[in-house]
Parts: sequence; structure tokens; C-alpha cells
Amino acid sequence: MANKTNITELSALLTQPYAHLELGQVDDHAVYVLLAKGRFPLHRHTQDEMYIVMEGSLTISFHNSADLHLEKGDATVVRAYTTHSPHSDEGAIVLMVKPKEMFARGGDME
Repeated sequence: MANKTNITELSALLTQPYAHLELGQVDDHAVYVLLAKGRFPLHRHTQDEMYIVMEGSLTISFHNSADLHLEKGDATVVRAYTTHSPHSDEGAIVLMVKPKEMFARGGDME
């Protein structure tokens, strides 16, 4: 039997910027609810990750290219080995889809 999770209720539990809660897992990927507020340091991963903005707005800065601004309902994929930094001044609720092992290995950040 399938379980139901309310994203709004789950996101209300987030109190720390860039903390995340797992919404669910599909095969080897998981969907996380994230509170983006302030700036997360520049970093990169060895695998792709997807951002979906549910509330607010999010900007992703890249090492050698223009910033990407996302509003509610926007989504993007940051490809593996792309140096990036997500940030939001006012705060944003973001769904992230990424391989579950990225968190198991401490974020898979380089």
C-alpha cells in the first residue's frame, strides 16, 4: 500500500537553512525537501541533481557562467562536475532529486 506525504507539512519542519528531509525514494534516487536561505558554498558533485522550486525563488550561481534564477514552479538540472552555489535571500522551499548515495557519502562534494 502506498503512503501519502504532504510537502507543505514536511517543509514546515525545516528550521535550518540547507537542511533537508527525505520525501521519498524511487530506486536509487531520493526526493528531498530543502529550505534554501542564504548562500550555500560553491561545490560540485559527481552525479546530476535536480532543483524544483515549490515556494519563493532560488538563484544558482555557477563558476564560469551566468547565474540561473528560478521562481516558483521552475526546475533545472545541475549536471555532474558543474561547480555551483544555490542561494536565496528571502528563502525558498525546494524539492531536490538526486542519487541517495550522494548523502550517504557525505554529499559527494568535491
